Amino acid sequence: MVDFRSQTTVPPLRSQATGSALRSSAAQTPFASTIPAERRFKVANLFKFQRGRADLLFSVLILGVALLLALTFFDQSGWADRDLPQKRLGKVLKQPWIGPVIALLILVPAALGNLGLSLRRALLDRRKHRPNKTRYEVVQWLRAIEFIVYFIIYTRSIEIVGYLIATVIFAMLMVVRLGYRSWRWVGIAAGVSFLSVVFFRTLLQIKTPVNIWLYNQLPDGLERFMKVYF
Repeated sequence: MVDFRSQTTVPPLRSQATGSALRSSAAQTPFASTIPAERRFKVANLFKFQRGRADLLFSVLILGVALLLALTFFDQSGWADRDLPQKRLGKVLKQPWIGPVIALLILVPAALGNLGLSLRRALLDRRKHRPNKTRYEVVQWLRAIEFIVYFIIYTRSIEIVGYLIATVIFAMLMVVRLGYRSWRWVGIAAGVSFLSVVFFRTLLQIKTPVNIWLYNQLPDGLERFMKVYF
C-alpha cells in the first residue's frame, strides 16, 4: 500500500526567537510587590497576638464591661431564685444562674490579666520613648459614628418618604460617600437597592412603617398600592 501522506514538516507557528525574547525579558524584570514587607499577609499572623494602638484604653473598657456584668449579676441572672439545697448536681446545673457564674469566672480574671499585661506594655513603650497612637486609634473608632448617624437618618426617613425612596437614596449616597462618584456606580447602587426593595417588600412582604407621610398625600388607589408593595 502506498502512503500518500506528505512528509513535509510543518514549522511551529510561534517563533522561537520571539519566545526566547519574551522569556529573557520576563527574567530580567522580576515582579516586585509595592506592599511593605511588614504589611504582607502571612498565615502565621492569624494566630499571632500583638498589642497595637490604644490597647490600654480598650483593656480598661473591657474590664469595665466585665465589672458591670458582675455588679448586675445578682439582679439579672436569677440568683434570687436559686435552689442550692438540691441533692442532685444535674438540677443545680440546670438553674439559670449557672451560666452567668461560669462566664464571669472566666471573663473577670481574663480582663484583669489582660489589663495588667497591657499596662506593662504601656510602661515599656513609655520607657523606650515609643510613639503613643491612642488618639489616632480612638479617632478611627469615633469615625464609625458617622455611618451610625446615616443609618438612623435612613430608618427615620422611611416614615416620611417610604421604604422604596429612602432605600434608593440611601444606597446612592453611601456609594458616593465611599468614593464611587461616577454615574455608573450610582446607577448600580440605585438598581441593586430597587431590586432589594422588590424582593424584600414586594415579594416577601416584610413589615415596614404603614403611616408614611408621602404616601398619605397620594390618591387613594395609588396610596394603597404603595403601602402594600413598596
